[in-house]
Amino acid sequence: MAENQTNAPKHEFTILCDDIRAEMGGKTSLMGLYDHHIVVPKVPFDLPKVCFYTKFSKMDGQFKFSFSIASPNGDRKDVIKDSDVQIPEGATEGTFNVIASPFTANAEGLYEVIIGLTKGSDRFEYVYKFAISDGERLQKEFEKARDTQKKDN
Repeated sequence: MAENQTNAPKHEFTILCDDIRAEMGGKTSLMGLYDHHIVVPKVPFDLPKVCFYTKFSKMDGQFKFSFSIASPNGDRKDVIKDSDVQIPEGATEGTFNVIASPFTANAEGLYEVIIGLTKGSDRFEYVYKFAISDGERLQKEFEKARDTQKKDN
């Protein structure tokens, strides 16, 4: 894993949300934050977009940035592939706003975001995970549990 390498950029965090907006004054606004879990009405489901706000430290110079999402059934979508990134001189952090639009939740379960950073001959990969659940299935399970509880009382 990349974090074990001493010269590797450090993945500080990734935030999953509905939208990322650049505001006046250099601010960034994140809308509709998720806690690593999205409930959709029914799987499969098309979301207009899913956004990822990712921050790294221990970065400097020129990198190539890649961002892919792997679904629970093994489908993998490259959102960004080997995009050139230049960290300004004197800076040691990099923040990446990635928007997957549209995003198809084609399966229920754990999705993996694979973030790749390449500097020269060194390649570093980081994994961020989030889950998607089928709201219709959850509702049916809730109703079944509620009905069972009523019968037991």
